[in-house]
Amino acid sequence: MTHDGGQDEPIDARFRQLFETAPDAMVIVDEHGLIEFVNAQTEELFGYDRAELLGQRVEILIPERFRPNHAGYRAGFVAAPKVRPMGAGTALSGRHKNGSEMAIEVSLNPLSTPRGIVVSAVIREIRERREIEAAAKLASDRLLSAVESVQNPFALFDAHDRLVLCNSAFRRTVPHVAGPVVGKTFEALFDEALTRGFFALEESPAAFRARRLAYRRDPKGVLEVRTTEHRSLRISDRRTAEGGTVSTIWDVTDDAKREDELRQARATAEAASAAKSEFLASMSHELRTPLNAILGFGQLLQRDRKTPLNARQKGMVDQVLKAGEHLLHLIDDVLDLARIEAGNVPLSPEPVSVAGVLLEAKAALDPMADRAGVELVIAPVPDDLPMVCADRTRFAQILMNFGSNAIKYGRQGGRAVFESKVGAAGRVRISVVDDGMGIPEDKQGKLFQPFQRAGQETGPIEGTGIGLTITKRLAEMMGGSVGFRSVAGEGSTFWVELPARQAAAHALVEATNPATQESSPLRDGEGPRYTVLYVEDNPSNIAFMEALVGELERVELFTAPNAEIGIELARARKPEVVLMDINLPGMSGFDALRKLREWPETRAIPVIALSAAAMDRDKKRAEQAGFFRYLTKPVRVDELTDVLESLLMSDPPAPG
Repeated sequence: MTHDGGQDEPIDARFRQLFETAPDAMVIVDEHGLIEFVNAQTEELFGYDRAELLGQRVEILIPERFRPNHAGYRAGFVAAPKVRPMGAGTALSGRHKNGSEMAIEVSLNPLSTPRGIVVSAVIREIRERREIEAAAKLASDRLLSAVESVQNPFALFDAHDRLVLCNSAFRRTVPHVAGPVVGKTFEALFDEALTRGFFALEESPAAFRARRLAYRRDPKGVLEVRTTEHRSLRISDRRTAEGGTVSTIWDVTDDAKREDELRQARATAEAASAAKSEFLASMSHELRTPLNAILGFGQLLQRDRKTPLNARQKGMVDQVLKAGEHLLHLIDDVLDLARIEAGNVPLSPEPVSVAGVLLEAKAALDPMADRAGVELVIAPVPDDLPMVCADRTRFAQILMNFGSNAIKYGRQGGRAVFESKVGAAGRVRISVVDDGMGIPEDKQGKLFQPFQRAGQETGPIEGTGIGLTITKRLAEMMGGSVGFRSVAGEGSTFWVELPARQAAAHALVEATNPATQESSPLRDGEGPRYTVLYVEDNPSNIAFMEALVGELERVELFTAPNAEIGIELARARKPEVVLMDINLPGMSGFDALRKLREWPETRAIPVIALSAAAMDRDKKRAEQAGFFRYLTKPVRVDELTDVLESLLMSDPPAPG
């Protein structure tokens, strides 16, 4: 082989062609480090012409900073030659003719010849691979950093349920596991924790193990566990697309403690509320007993004809009776407020006509208004005003409370006006507007708090200071709200807003319109006559039922305002059917049904439940109680008529 730019007979033409077409750069160097051969890929990779490399020291292809030590490395290799494949050793760099550097990988293959050791070097540029490896390492480092930054214990298991990755929080959570945890299966980790007593168990270890592994196989929701260190843990296992599992553990000890504290506080508050209600009920009874004597004997003194009172004595008795009545109202209000706060006020929401309740409230308040010299007026009700969804009795109570305040705090010769209009967001607003003394601005903030009377606590006007509190609570229980505007010396406006029930109103109007009712055999005056008892406390519902049954000439309707009277009437009159409201004052419709079933003379009478509660659970409860049917308000005339026909004119079908 010559060094004059040619490559002659020692290299066979066939081998030369093979070297030239190799995909990697190939360089042959003698034992002195001189380049004897390069192929075309070497020229391409390093940017030199072949003639510029042949006969040069191989260090020409190495960055200058590595050249001083390279001769020693080369001499050591020649002294102890051995094959070094690509990828062995440290990262290497090559130097391009223009001075730039490149990442390379070198394979060395020594060959002994008569002239000494010849080294064949195969050189490959690995810049792209280095970039890919660097990017992969960066992504891996970021993943590890992200996992480590997760505050909650976090672990990743592979498809064979072996731990692949976890953060330090996970290691701290499983300090019971000896040695490295990565590579161990979940089952092995769990069993070691179970054996070392990590878990506080409320069941046998075998049952807990079966439950934990069942959740592991089919992870749905979360699993709650407790440790012997009094920690509460919430575990979530989730499958990955590759068949692995991601496990996350939350330490919810503080949350569990707060829940326990809230539960205990709630129980304590409920117990206190129950005790308060019991105390108030007991006190109400204890106070009413002497009040009964005070008011009773006071009235007897007023009416005593044998020994009539003189004017002075009569004035004294009047004051006693007035004070007694005031005390009785106070007792009633306090007890009512206690029931509301304890949630013991039964409500029967139904479509209610605003105009009808306004007339009732005005009729009840007219005597009070006459005595106070205040004109009580109902402003014209808009024709398009819908019904409201409310408990009729409690709705009337709210209006009478507002109205009585307008009268008490009004001025003689003044006015109090009931106004109504369609409000915002599907609500109806009913207001009471007066031109009385008004409320000072500094007293308005506490107006709806118990025993707050806007500065009139020690004034001449009687009041308990509870009425507005009760009014607000009742309105909110019916899904409504209350509010007011007031200017001292000019008057006040108090209002209540309740949900509108346009559709319900239409249904009720339709039900009470005889033109919409189909013909019924019970309309025919010829034939047997039947009696029906209707137990209901709501006057408008009674009026509706009387109008409905009034069209059925063969049916006689009699009514009872409560369950106690209804039971006695049923025993005395033995009606063919009983229509029973559920939410009755005192004894409920369910209690009344049980009583009717206890007496032989009423046991077989079918009882139909009528209620505004239309939930499935309400119907199911009525069926289980033994009602023959459960009909919801507003009552559909044809449905009720069909049920009455089936009961009165044929053999009664089975209840359902």
